[in-house]
Amino acid sequence: MSLTLREALQNLTVPDLKDLMLHVPQAPTGTRKDELVEHIAHAMLGSQLKVIWSQLDAMQSAAVAEAVHHPLGEYSSQRFSAKYQNVPAFEVAGSKTHRYSSGKKSALALFIHFALKERCYFVPADLRARLLEFVAPPPPVGLESSETPQEGEGQFERSTEREALQEVVVMLRTIEQERIVVSDKTALPASSTLQLLGAKLVGGDFYPVVEKKDKWDQTIGPIKAFAWPMLLQAGALAVRSGTRLTLSPAGLKALSAPPADVLRALWRKWLKTTLLDEFSRVDAIKGQGGAGRVMSAVAPRRAAIEQALRSCPVGRWVTLDDFSRFMRASDLQFVVAHDPWKLYLCERQYGSLGYDGSHGWNILQDRYIWAVLLEYAATLGMIDVACLDPADACDDFRSMWGADEMRFLSRYDGLCSFRLNALGAYVLGLRESYKPVAQPSNVGISVMPSLRVLVVRGTLSAQDALLLDQWAEPVQEGCWLLDRQKSLAAIEKGHDIAALKQFLQSHDELPLPELVESFLQRCERDGGALKTGASAVLIECRDIETAAAVATHQETSPLCLRAGPKTLVVRTELLSKFRERLHVIGLGLLS
Repeated sequence: MSLTLREALQNLTVPDLKDLMLHVPQAPTGTRKDELVEHIAHAMLGSQLKVIWSQLDAMQSAAVAEAVHHPLGEYSSQRFSAKYQNVPAFEVAGSKTHRYSSGKKSALALFIHFALKERCYFVPADLRARLLEFVAPPPPVGLESSETPQEGEGQFERSTEREALQEVVVMLRTIEQERIVVSDKTALPASSTLQLLGAKLVGGDFYPVVEKKDKWDQTIGPIKAFAWPMLLQAGALAVRSGTRLTLSPAGLKALSAPPADVLRALWRKWLKTTLLDEFSRVDAIKGQGGAGRVMSAVAPRRAAIEQALRSCPVGRWVTLDDFSRFMRASDLQFVVAHDPWKLYLCERQYGSLGYDGSHGWNILQDRYIWAVLLEYAATLGMIDVACLDPADACDDFRSMWGADEMRFLSRYDGLCSFRLNALGAYVLGLRESYKPVAQPSNVGISVMPSLRVLVVRGTLSAQDALLLDQWAEPVQEGCWLLDRQKSLAAIEKGHDIAALKQFLQSHDELPLPELVESFLQRCERDGGALKTGASAVLIECRDIETAAAVATHQETSPLCLRAGPKTLVVRTELLSKFRERLHVIGLGLLS
């Protein structure tokens, strides 16, 4: 803000200026506006500045320090109250003035002014320069954390790191089997897909899936099962083929890549995707897809959350309230809706979120933060979470019209606190490397000379079961038969049979039978016996004689091959040269 103190004072009324004169030591009497402005400016920019500064209490001094050391010299009440959990007094307590029931301006109003055009509070540029000489910088914004999450009745904790490392592979293999159905218009997963993926989640979804009793009944619904297809599409690892997802070339490569690197790439792609606005999952709030520009761009919102996440201590629990407060205090604020009047609960007119108290940070921004954290950051294994049942977990929406029968505003209302883990630190770029903690397996298998693979101890994980499904046919529960055709198809898709061999060797206490070793070697050798070459063009000749003449002529024979009585084949990159040689021998080639 470039306005000077005198310019800011000129925007005030004479009664306001008289209020401010009460805080100027030995102020001369005067009634004309120009005189009042000059007296105040002379005192504030001269030798009396420190005397006036000493009149401020601790909160008022902190407010000035925050504004003076802000890059633009601005003061934000939202930012200040979030940091200090208090507000400074701009009016003298208990005083009455000309402005109806308001009080007289306090000394703080000498330092911080309001710019009507810009709609913000600021310290005038020339005054700010003087204050920078002696006003110390405010303390940095702190983010409280603890070793353990705050306890609450019915609260449960969920460590997501190991789950995500396994689930990303499970999801990729499931897509490879072309079993995931999504909408060809919205890319959202079908209900059958949500059921399928929910059963494959390593630790299950965050909440059990309960069917609606009636159309008015609120259900939490899938969270992780919904997130995975969206993440994999946004990360370009899965592509739509009609209504089914298939693996892209990048998705095939991801199957053999370290899972932590895959998760890291998925998060980075998600930050920029326009595939989904996470707030759309707060489906109790209607009108998001209404006419006009209702919702804001998603990328700046995610960027603000990620920046705040990067400030979280690794391995320590942070409450959602403290995280939200930290974001506001750190100027990591964002807008969810351009026009909250177009959003509503139940009924468009009476339930509009445009009314006071219905579109605050807690209703819009907090719900968006919770959705990103629980549905995407936690699904990717970046944060561990502590949750309650969302029903009756929050009461901040109770006074809103249309909320009488609602037990939660969003499916994420039960998220209480989270902990940035080692995987999350790696995904966010806070650590250069990541090494998963080794998990001992209690699974034992027996690989038979007959090519049967039997589970003799424990239960295979979903990831390991899908690995076997890729190379073998299920015979019965806990039994697979290594299959040559399946193995060749897997190798054709780019899978390495060495992964299968390593799995078999690591889970069988005995060496692999010779027949099995031979089978694996033969599949590895024959799976790449042929490969597609460069693209080529088929050329039809007018007759057999012309085809024979071109195929044997010294000018053209090095560039073509016979592919039939009247058909020649020419590699695409040689087509221009072939055409030139045809001209030499007196023939033309129609396109």
